[in-house]
Amino acid sequence: MSIEFATDGAVAIVTLSRPEKKNAMLLAMRDQLADLCEQVNDRPDLRAVVLTGAGTDFCAGADIGEMGMGGLNGSFLRARHMHKVIRALARVQKPLIAATRGVAVGMGFSMALAADLIVASETTRFSQIQRKIALPPDAGGAWFLVRHLGVAKAKDLSFSARMVSAQEALSLGLVHKLVPDAALMDEALALAREYAAAPTIALGLAKRMFDVAATMTLDQFMDLEGSMLPLAVQAEDFKEGTQAFKDKRSAVFTGH
Repeated sequence: MSIEFATDGAVAIVTLSRPEKKNAMLLAMRDQLADLCEQVNDRPDLRAVVLTGAGTDFCAGADIGEMGMGGLNGSFLRARHMHKVIRALARVQKPLIAATRGVAVGMGFSMALAADLIVASETTRFSQIQRKIALPPDAGGAWFLVRHLGVAKAKDLSFSARMVSAQEALSLGLVHKLVPDAALMDEALALAREYAAAPTIALGLAKRMFDVAATMTLDQFMDLEGSMLPLAVQAEDFKEGTQAFKDKRSAVFTGH
């Protein structure tokens, strides 16, 4: 299995597992990871996700050994399946944390950016590396970077294909937390457990709000918000949260 799946209570742990190839993504891995994202969405007992890589690296991007196979039709096929997994990661309805170390480049960089937050080991090196093999950005990289950094800085990373250290990524706002390599999974899991104890439905609705906010006018956004809040009010967690507030105690959310 090139993708490993495990659970820690209400946290799903998804591990890219081709450490001998720096977890470069084969075509089959893209489908497997996309399917796992759907499984997580379908399981109410799973309320947060950590995506990481086995060994010393997060992901070296698409496996170059498969590139160019099958002519133009093969290229279209691989692009579709690349986009399938990026969309699947972006559409996970629970908090998704990327725990990165070593290289996170090309498609691997985009997969990390598709998460809600990145917890990075000090060893992490990010790169929009496609220029080095005469390709433009892929896997949604340009879209993610423009949203995070603005056009000029996004172009700099794409045109230069330079390695961005974990410290620089933190200063750019790409990384949520920078930790020693030995503490990476402990820190990522601690954050995931915190989110898993939160009201899952409310966080899922919030994710959708953040996804579309930049593309809407204020009036359009208010209409969307107005349709989502009544949904949240129907959740058991809303009843628990309001009662706990009245009782002056900590709420115990169940994700329902």
